[in-house]
Amino acid sequence: MADTDQRNRVVFLGAGRVGKTAILKRFLFNTYSDDYKETVEDLYARDYNIRGSLIKVDFLDTAGNLTFPAMRRLSITTAHAFVLVYSITLAESFEEVKKLWAQIQEERASYQELPCVIVGTMMDLENARQVEKFDTLNWIYSNGFSGGFVEVSAKEDENIEDIFRLLLDQSRGEGRHVGPLSHVLSTRRRSANSLDESEPEKSEEWDSDAKNFNRSRSLVRRGSKPKVKRTHRRGKQDCRVS
Repeated sequence: MADTDQRNRVVFLGAGRVGKTAILKRFLFNTYSDDYKETVEDLYARDYNIRGSLIKVDFLDTAGNLTFPAMRRLSITTAHAFVLVYSITLAESFEEVKKLWAQIQEERASYQELPCVIVGTMMDLENARQVEKFDTLNWIYSNGFSGGFVEVSAKEDENIEDIFRLLLDQSRGEGRHVGPLSHVLSTRRRSANSLDESEPEKSEEWDSDAKNFNRSRSLVRRGSKPKVKRTHRRGKQDCRVS
């Protein structure tokens, strides 16, 4: 990743009011607000100085409605990774994720090579759940989705980093374009967006942690009811489908 002009775009897609912006603000700034402001399109650009090489990562927060279909199409065609977001409290938002996945398949011939994570938000509102985890997993298996899946709460800061760990895990494949995600993770809660030669062990720490995370998570077998760990703070609620 020595090319200083190389950009890595992670695109967040989903219906309105499902928490795309909340996820990004929790991850990038460790902040949360219950106030809602409709997003048109926001780009959070981050430059990471990795041992003298400039790595650029763009997090694109897209509109949650179909008022701007051309903008959505452009965001899909220019993405290097996707995060498809729905709320577990709104069945219609999961239907929107299904449509988005179909559009990605239409627009991107190489969609199977692109890191992608489906995210169910608002797991802190379990009593209002409308989308069961089993239903999501059943759809995943039936529609050729080979990415990751996790439920999160931006409000409680539960499993937010797991979204990016799953992207990192997928980006490790040969030819994947989102290589700097390990450094994005390692600098999440630091004031400076840089790493230098004096801190090589930080990246190694996250690499090891990611490998242990991959080995320890429960795999769901095709055709059987998935075994999912109970919700608990800072828990690992993800399922990787391969």
